[in-house]
Amino acid sequence: MSNLKEIYKMDENELVILDEDLNVDLKSDLKIQKKSLFYEDKKLLAEISYHKNLLHGSSIYYSKNKDILSKSWFFLGEKQGKSYKYYVSKKLYSIEQHKDDLMQNRQTYYFEDGSIKTIMNYLDGTLHGEVKLFYESKKRKRFLIFEKGKKIKDTIFDEKEKPIDETKFIL
Repeated sequence: MSNLKEIYKMDENELVILDEDLNVDLKSDLKIQKKSLFYEDKKLLAEISYHKNLLHGSSIYYSKNKDILSKSWFFLGEKQGKSYKYYVSKKLYSIEQHKDDLMQNRQTYYFEDGSIKTIMNYLDGTLHGEVKLFYESKKRKRFLIFEKGKKIKDTIFDEKEKPIDETKFIL
């Protein structure tokens, strides 16, 4: 776990999004209004925060069982900081990171059992660095390297983690 500072907080007139890992340090004293959305059966679907007509603050979506399905943060209409998404089973589905509405740093996706499914790294909204995909058995499925969106390396593995010779694929 990182020792970098993280603060995500909001009330009627204050919003703070501080995430040193993402180099995000945003503060606002703008009036925040909350809007609630409901399923047809009147159960809470979402609580969304706005300043005027821009998303500003937390945005939380719920299942019909009142469990959180996703929580994201916005600052004057742009997604900022970490977003968390969950399976209906309440297990973590993903941790996504944004800065100025662009994917930034590590995006991690999980199988429902909690093992890692995919790790992707971004720089200013573009794939940059390693991308790793895994089988449910936790063995490597694919390994790629990107430099500012350009694929540099791509290796596909079978379920025994042996590289697959793509020249033998038949289309």
